[in-house]
Formats: sequence, structure tokens, C-alpha cells
Amino acid sequence: MRQAGRIDRRLLSWLTRRVWARRTAVPPGPGALGSGAPERLLVVRVDERIGNLLMLQSLLDALRQGLPGVELGLWAAARHARLARSLEGVAHLHLVDRRWFLRDGPRWRAAVEEVRGRAYPVALDASAWHEFSFTHAALTYFSGAPWRLGFARAGSAGFLTHPISPGPSGEHELAQRMRLLAPLGLTDRPAPALRSGLGVEQVPRWRRWLDEHQVGAPRVGLWLGARKLARRWPLPFFVQLGRRLQQRHAAALVLLWGPGEEQLRDEAAAALREGVVCAPATDLEALAGLLRVLDLVVTNDTGPMHLAVAVGSPTVALFTAPEASRWGHPVPHARNLFLPGQQPGELDLALAACAELLA
Repeated sequence: MRQAGRIDRRLLSWLTRRVWARRTAVPPGPGALGSGAPERLLVVRVDERIGNLLMLQSLLDALRQGLPGVELGLWAAARHARLARSLEGVAHLHLVDRRWFLRDGPRWRAAVEEVRGRAYPVALDASAWHEFSFTHAALTYFSGAPWRLGFARAGSAGFLTHPISPGPSGEHELAQRMRLLAPLGLTDRPAPALRSGLGVEQVPRWRRWLDEHQVGAPRVGLWLGARKLARRWPLPFFVQLGRRLQQRHAAALVLLWGPGEEQLRDEAAAALREGVVCAPATDLEALAGLLRVLDLVVTNDTGPMHLAVAVGSPTVALFTAPEASRWGHPVPHARNLFLPGQQPGELDLALAACAELLA
């Protein structure tokens, strides 16, 4: 069965490369810089994880800095259109939903033809360096770009013209993505910059909400959940941290949560009992606005952690696995802690990081 699966995958890859095989632009000149620099460039990142999309900002900054005047296109997930529009430097936003391929063929083809109509000389597959994404590889190929850059992974042969070897496994994700620019002659790596204008218009609404619920300062948001259960700091630790913040800093606690985390939110509220309010259900834009009005956010390693940093909220990020060097953000308003959730002393480390940012 495994051998049959490999044969089917190879056949699918072969067939995919026969669809929209015609290139739609002329390749860039040698080295891609100077007079040979591409006028347009497409970045492809269509998965639906918030952090992955937010972390494109540094890549976009590096492209604009290294290729002045380049028109940048971004192919992103339709589900996160508002977030994609908040990224700076994108001249042409193209949206697609991977589910359209099976559910809405005409819409899928229209999305591909829209991109091909832009005639991008270069397309950059900005998907994960550690695993192959057939969807990203196929869309990068379908773009019509004669130059197709991406990480060299099992399965990428035939889709890319410029496969790039990833760096060490512990290297920060933003640094990894900068490696994709080497074929363009861009070797300078600007300082990582995670930022987003999402939620600015929501700020007055949330200030009124805090006043209505008599939430005083400092206002500390606790994000208890995470997409992967293994990335959740234990709930009893969060509860104890919340109590200490109340005792030492007179903090007002706001419980933050996402779909499927209602029980976790209710358990924390019942344990804390006083001095705590539960945020209402939010979409991504509303959540960004709420994060902007908090004095501190303590969060697991999850998408809202990246959003909190991007909108400028003082953020303590808790990593239950030793991945802070890869996913944490080395910026003044963030602290990245490796706390496996196994020792009581972790509470003191978390509280000290909170105190630094509250000060």
C-alpha cells in the first residue's frame, strides 16, 4: 500500500505539472539584481494559520528593501482576507480557498487565472521549510512564473526551479524564510518586524467594553488554550499566576479564548472567582482590537500569541516545548519562556516576566 501511495503521488505530481504548464513571463536577468531585477514577484502562503501569515511581514520588508519598486503579490487564504490586507507592501492580493478545488471548480480556476494574468516572473513558495506542501507547490507552479523559489523538500522536485536548503532546525522561522531570497541576490537580512494594523478601528469599542465591565488597570489577558494540547501550559499554573498578578499588581484579569475552548475558559473563571471577566466571542479583527487595549497578554504558543506581538501588546509567551528560539519574537515588548508545566518554580519565572513588562 505504501508503494502504491508513492506511485499515486508521483502520478499526481506529474499530472499537476501538465496543467497550466505555459509560463506567463520572461525570467529575471542574471543574479536578479540591477537591470535584471523582476518588476513583479508573487509570495505564496495559503494555509490558514494566523502566525504563518503574520510572519510574512519581515519577508515582504526584505523584498521591498532589496528590490526597490518591485510590485509584490500575495496569494493567501480567503478565510484570512482581512489579515492579509493588513500586511504592508502588498500591491496585489490574490485569495484562494483550498476547498474550492473540490467544491467550486470554476471559482478555483478563476483564482488561478487571476494570478496568471499578472504575469509574475518570480513566485516564492513560502510554506514550511520542514515539510512538503503539495498545495503550495502546485499553486506556485500554476502561477506561471518561470522562476519558482522554495525550500528543497522531498516531493518538491519538478515544481521549483530554485530549491533552497533550509538552515538549522532551531533557527528562528523569520531567519529561515530569509534564506528563500538568496537566488535573487538578497543576502542582507533586516531585523525581524512583526506588525499588523488589524483591529485599530476596534479600539474605541473595547475601551467602552472595559469601562462597562469595570475592568481596571493593569488589564492582563490570559490566553489559556492552544491548537495543540501539548502546547498548553497547565490550567492550574495559569490560575495560580492569575492570583499572584492580582495580589502583587492588583491586576484585572481578562480570560481570552477561541472556538472549542469554552470549557477551559469556564473552568478558569470558576477557579479564579473574583477580579476576572471573560471576553466575548471574537473574530480575528475584534480580537486584535481587544489585544491592543490590554496592558499585558500571557499566552501559550498559538496564533493569538503572534497577533498580540504584531499589534504591540506586551506579551509573555509560554512554550511547553523548547521552541522559543524558533517561534518566539525577540522584541522589547515580548518575553519568551520555556516552561514545560512540570515544576512549581515556573510560576516565579512567569511572574517575573510579567512584572518586567508591567513596569
